[in-house]
Amino acid sequence: MSESTKLATLTPRQRDIFEFLKDKILNRGYGPTVREIGNEFGIRSPNGVMCHLKALEKKGLILRESHMSRAIQLADKPHRATSIAMLGQVSSGSPLKAAKEGEVVDFMDVFGTGDHACVKIGDDSFAKDGIENGDFVVVRKQETCRDGDSVLALVNGRDATIRRYFTDAKGVRLEPLTSSRKAVHSPNVMVIGVVVGVVRKL
Repeated sequence: MSESTKLATLTPRQRDIFEFLKDKILNRGYGPTVREIGNEFGIRSPNGVMCHLKALEKKGLILRESHMSRAIQLADKPHRATSIAMLGQVSSGSPLKAAKEGEVVDFMDVFGTGDHACVKIGDDSFAKDGIENGDFVVVRKQETCRDGDSVLALVNGRDATIRRYFTDAKGVRLEPLTSSRKAVHSPNVMVIGVVVGVVRKL
């Protein structure tokens, strides 16, 4: 049964709550708590919220995991569009070189094939390598890499870093991406993924 068919079975209040859940999951990345739903719709009793959630679950629109406050998921997981219209190419002080009519860029294609994930940078520790606080570093998840690859890795099982990976007589050598900071040698390096891009929100 399609989502539109399922939506037709909802009461107006259930539809409003479902749209609220969907918005939070798609745009924030995780669902609201029972308290957030209650505050949004003026439902004082947690049991009142739970009745609506149970109805949405029964009608096949959401999935819930017990004993987890934010474990509401959409039953039909939509994928947000990853492509946007291409306007053209810009060089400083020159006219805009217009793109072809209808040309788009799909940013998942930009990152290449594979299983991708990202981490958000939480401080200025990578600023000298051109990665700033708040940037998202996109990696292709894999446990092996080639010498010279930029990787997201754990050193000694806990310390996360983003560096270039090399092997030498001492074992694994992790060098800064671009800066002249000191390289790190460690026999205990676990590669999480190879860096394929950096996304910055201006």
